[in-house]
Amino acid sequence: MKKTLLRSVLVCGLLLSTTTLQAKSDTKTLVEKQIKENKEAFKEAPKEIVTAFKSVAAAMKALEKKQTAEAKKALKTATENFNKALKNNPDLDIVPLEENIEVFETTASSKEINDILTLTQELLVHYKLEEARVALEPLKDEMEIETISIPMKLFPLATQKALDALNKNETEKAKEAILEAYNTVLIEEALIPLPLLKAEDLIEEASLLGKADKETAQNLLDAAKEELERAKVLGYTTRHTKEYKVLNDAIDLVKKEIKGKNAVVKLYDKLKDSVSSLIDKVKNEFHEKEDDEKEVAKG
Repeated sequence: MKKTLLRSVLVCGLLLSTTTLQAKSDTKTLVEKQIKENKEAFKEAPKEIVTAFKSVAAAMKALEKKQTAEAKKALKTATENFNKALKNNPDLDIVPLEENIEVFETTASSKEINDILTLTQELLVHYKLEEARVALEPLKDEMEIETISIPMKLFPLATQKALDALNKNETEKAKEAILEAYNTVLIEEALIPLPLLKAEDLIEEASLLGKADKETAQNLLDAAKEELERAKVLGYTTRHTKEYKVLNDAIDLVKKEIKGKNAVVKLYDKLKDSVSSLIDKVKNEFHEKEDDEKEVAKG
């Protein structure tokens, strides 16, 4: 009974400390900046494709209500718009329609995260799976980006197939064709660890100080090292232990040079490039992991 109570107090304590730290963090600004960059980079689909996609959804809804005439009208609109889009640009292939971003945050320190992991191991040893899940649930500090795209070499063909079926009064075949179209929709997911974004921001801030304020620069780099450690214990750098070590060593080198007489500008530039490269690798790795999981599921 005492052990269970202790576990509950530990997890609750860490969650409370996370809430307190969140109020002091500048994560919101970093997240907003990243979201803005993503929105600026996201190329909107031609309006004809957006209209066509919505029309296909309207057609399916109409078919469910047995409104055949409405469904036929919607599919005709979809087909016309798809054809217009392809006429304007015959090279259209994978067209992103929508991007969704979800953010999960915890500001528990690396030590607190390790304490939860130790607790979870103890729970698993005693087959306390439900408690272990609850303990691990808050350990996400990331931005998840989902992009929904349609393949223009497949989706319009299935839409035309649905319209042809309706013209022959084959309602069920029309539904199947629409479902066939939806099955071609691509959903890609990317993940950006917030600790790495924070580390990048802290390094940038320290680089602006140069040697003008050595103590503050040292503190900022220490905070960056802590964020890298958080990224490590949260599992975001598992496949990149070499890069993680190089990055940590590079921070130590900059800290050492700040105290000396040598210039640190080039070292900072190299450090910023390294952390930016690690963020890109982790982000791309998530795509590869999703693809691997899909292949395993197919097998």
